[in-house]
Amino acid sequence: MASNENSREIPSIVAAMFYGEVVEEEVFPFPHFSENQVEMAKAMVDAIDKFAQTNIDSQKFDRDAKIPKEVLDGLAGLGLCGLGVPEELGGLGLDTTLYARVFSQVAGIDGAVATTLGAHQSIGFKALVNEGNDEQKKHWLPKLASGEVFAAFCLTEPGSGSDAYSIKTKAVKNPDGTYTITGNKLWITNAGLAGFYSVFAKTEHDDKGKTVEKISCFIVEKEREGVSFGEKEDKMGIRASETRAVYFDKVVVPASNMIGEPGKGFKIAMNVLNTGRLSLGSGSVGGMKQILKLASAQANTRKQFGESIANFGLIQEKLATMASNIYAAESMVYMTTGKITQGMTEFSHESAICKVYCSEKLWDTIDKATQIAAGNAYMREYPYERLMRDCRINLIFEGTNEILRIFTALSGIKGPSDNLKELGKIADVSKVLHDPIKSVGILTTFAKSRIGKMVGTKTLTKVHPSLETQAHHFSSSLKDFSIAVENTIMKYGKTIIGNELPQMRIANMAIELYAQLCVLSRTTAILNRADVSEKDKEYVSLMTELICRDSRQNFTRNYKRLKSSYDKLIPKISKHVSEREGFGFDIIDF
Repeated sequence: MASNENSREIPSIVAAMFYGEVVEEEVFPFPHFSENQVEMAKAMVDAIDKFAQTNIDSQKFDRDAKIPKEVLDGLAGLGLCGLGVPEELGGLGLDTTLYARVFSQVAGIDGAVATTLGAHQSIGFKALVNEGNDEQKKHWLPKLASGEVFAAFCLTEPGSGSDAYSIKTKAVKNPDGTYTITGNKLWITNAGLAGFYSVFAKTEHDDKGKTVEKISCFIVEKEREGVSFGEKEDKMGIRASETRAVYFDKVVVPASNMIGEPGKGFKIAMNVLNTGRLSLGSGSVGGMKQILKLASAQANTRKQFGESIANFGLIQEKLATMASNIYAAESMVYMTTGKITQGMTEFSHESAICKVYCSEKLWDTIDKATQIAAGNAYMREYPYERLMRDCRINLIFEGTNEILRIFTALSGIKGPSDNLKELGKIADVSKVLHDPIKSVGILTTFAKSRIGKMVGTKTLTKVHPSLETQAHHFSSSLKDFSIAVENTIMKYGKTIIGNELPQMRIANMAIELYAQLCVLSRTTAILNRADVSEKDKEYVSLMTELICRDSRQNFTRNYKRLKSSYDKLIPKISKHVSEREGFGFDIIDF
């Protein structure tokens, strides 16, 4: 299926929100599936479900900590190893939106299987797809798409997790032009299964007469001398997927094995992780849907005090929240993939937010479902405990949610910060006196912008009339957000980098705003359709109201704490805990 990606340049939606702006033409209408996409998605989903019914035994896979080879071969036979690979190179050629929908279906069936397939193509050979030359692609992609060869992404090291630039693995250039790679990689999914490794290593470069180290990306084949592996990790969850350390002991590779330009590996890795985070988001949505099926069935069939527990308010609250979380998460994922398919090339903010939001809502979903199932959920004959173990890794995978919040905040405020640089420069009285006319102009422009934000609220004009209240609240929150961003920049300046609590508040507010905006866009599209039943319209309208209310409360809490002294308590208490190496005293002490 041909992709129409990159047909036109579309700006980042989240980046614009840091300025207090929304380009409605890019948000409305919600990106919808074309007829061809719907047809392909239904065919793929049906084939996956049929295969899973007779071939995927999640409890056995978890117990044995292994996915049988014949199952992997069957998945490959369905085309699931080359979803995004061009058709002429042996893949299905799915665009980002279709890829997300298919991957979501797999993840809803089995987390370990999804992890194996995702590590293979979402990140394993994604650098090759993005930056490989024609010769590399023609040689490798047919083998990778067919499942003849599996791939692994080798970035993380024992002393380098989220701080990817601190990797120690080195690739030394030899006189004959080859490279010798030496180093260790940790927690590599598909390590022993793979035959193709995207390996990131430091290479030396000349920078104005000085030698500097930068990261480059290499293809390393399994059979090369010096490649070895650690024992398979005994994991808490996704146990059937394979995780090992990979060792490179003076592994020699030709220069033709370098992916992309020398020294550009860090950017290559970050771009790969951006798409990988979207896969985690869509996979989390698939998991949430399957868990809600279990929970709603349990609530309908289990009786207490003579009636179904689905009639009890505290159970209803859980079911309603789970459904609404799915709707919001799905809206965010497919807004993002839809805009990528249409041409958005800078989507690091959106992918990070999708990963954080969806993984945390997945964890909340399995927690609520476990509570609904009560004692049954604690028994291994039921799937809840396995699902809980499988779900937990998503908050850690491909950038912890903590580091992604820091990334969202710091990268988001960069634009507004650059705009305020001139204001910062004229803070020096001597500079004001040196050029008072220029200074007055800068201050006047800034003042007008601030007054406009504080007094006026731009409203969304393209939402469905029934959503005007939620749209107004969104616009008001967006105004508050942009002012909070400016205030934070002026308060902390460069020291914002070392202040993670205000970073977290900024990121949390951005996440809530993106969730509201995506939901409002999607619900508007549904309410405007004549072929949607009134019952379905009522369902999505009710979920939208709940999502926006809860989201607005979360936004307000973070907004208030950003302005108050609340966060000053955190480091003080934490210091006591660290000094005491725990709580520190017993109730009998005082």
